[in-house]
Amino acid sequence: MPVSNSPILVTGGAGYIGSVLVGQLLSHDYNVRVIDNLMHGQSSLEIYHGNKNLEHITGDIRSSRDVDQALKGVGGVVHLAAIVGDPACEKNPELAVEVNRDASKLLYRKSLEHKVERLVFTSTCSNYGKMDNHNGYVDESSELKPISHYARLKVDFEKFILNQQKNF
Repeated sequence: MPVSNSPILVTGGAGYIGSVLVGQLLSHDYNVRVIDNLMHGQSSLEIYHGNKNLEHITGDIRSSRDVDQALKGVGGVVHLAAIVGDPACEKNPELAVEVNRDASKLLYRKSLEHKVERLVFTSTCSNYGKMDNHNGYVDESSELKPISHYARLKVDFEKFILNQQKNF
């Protein structure tokens, strides 16, 4: 993460993984800013309410204005905001495209504009599809074989990042 004392932005910070990460960052005295649309509520962040190192922006990463607001002065971004999992993406495929691919690209571009030092994108093991060898393992060098809408969107954004001139 950044060496500066700039806040770390966690997109989707009120989510299942995001709220755990926020807690870990706060426990190490990082300044943390969360952007989350609170689609699933904010109860996961209630334990940190009142922490002077936490700032929460209720916003949508599909909104250029909200992303600009969230990125002001941050040193690093951990991008977790997503429509997560095969069932949720199949239920609303258009929303999944908007959030998981298009908004991720917006966040990447805006991070460049705001001169963010580092952007960390989390993906999914779903990108590897069904393994031929059920006792085997996959790693970053394994072939990508997404079989769901969710995984295809994650792969699309990974390929987008890898094809950019600037990688964080």
